[in-house]
Amino acid sequence: MKEKKINKWEPENFELEMTTHWSFPNRGDWATHDAKWHGNWSPYIPRNIILRYSQEGDLVLDQFAGGGTTLVEAKLLNRDIIGVDVNETALERCREKVDFDYKLAKGKVYIKKGDARNLDFIPDESIDLICTHPPYANIIQYSENIEEDISRCKIPEFLGEMKMVASESYRVLKKDKFCAVLMGDTR
Repeated sequence: MKEKKINKWEPENFELEMTTHWSFPNRGDWATHDAKWHGNWSPYIPRNIILRYSQEGDLVLDQFAGGGTTLVEAKLLNRDIIGVDVNETALERCREKVDFDYKLAKGKVYIKKGDARNLDFIPDESIDLICTHPPYANIIQYSENIEEDISRCKIPEFLGEMKMVASESYRVLKKDKFCAVLMGDTR
């Protein structure tokens, strides 16, 4: 495999967001980030969340790993991360995105095929931060034929499935820690 040439390891002139309204006109093009994965979030979002709500060495969870944005940021920011997804194509992309060597990036990345509604391989109260961006309810289909894919649900069913995700998130998250979820607009 040809080694990736990476010219920039962090965003230029980055400042931690200090308000509740965030706007990122530039998508984010450092490390291995790109906007090629349909529905992924700007890396500025997980970067801000990870820096604000976790410490180096903490264990982060993204149970909707998708294009790997959160995994890359956790690795760069020296957090260990578990990336989970139902889509094997997404997991392969995640593996490609985190396959880089950067001497300052000490975070370990664990990638697992799984369902966010059943994280039985993660012990109770073992996660320091959840930072995730679930698929949209019947707006952008994440897959065509993956039975566990909740993006294929209509909104009422999607909400029921997300209750199960919330329950599992609560179970694995340590007490007094944070869960950050970005939900897409369904209008």
